[in-house]
Amino acid sequence: MDSNTILIPHIDAALSKGGHHQPEWVLLMLSVADLPSPETRWLRTKFGLQDDTKNELRLPSGVGNASIVWSPVMQFGGSLRNVGALVFIYEGDAQSSRPDKPDTQSLLHEIVRQTSLQSQYKFPVLVINFNKQETNASDVFPDLKSIDRIGGS
Repeated sequence: MDSNTILIPHIDAALSKGGHHQPEWVLLMLSVADLPSPETRWLRTKFGLQDDTKNELRLPSGVGNASIVWSPVMQFGGSLRNVGALVFIYEGDAQSSRPDKPDTQSLLHEIVRQTSLQSQYKFPVLVINFNKQETNASDVFPDLKSIDRIGGS
């Protein structure tokens, strides 16, 4: 199944509500890892990002400009203004064992906080953990419910 078939009706509905001339909407996919693993490569292909060099994909919206943007978290330098949905991808533990790397939980909270302050949309957040161990997201992020009402206007 083509992800555009699933995404476009929801994106067009969100863009129609805004009442802006040539509105923009971005599905922002942020990866904690700097280099894609086989699992993240697989996920990228499911969203139409076929190779590791292409990090943005325009979507065929009839209402405005829609796109998917992929970036490692620490390399993202784009705008958060038009983020309409956020996918946060990590592998392994939420707590970093390295002092030079922020822990995943703090990183997610800061990303959601900054995006909610800057985005013009209310946006859903999908957290994906490609950990080899079975881990429940509520065990890793016990206070996710505190961010259930996120986003802008």
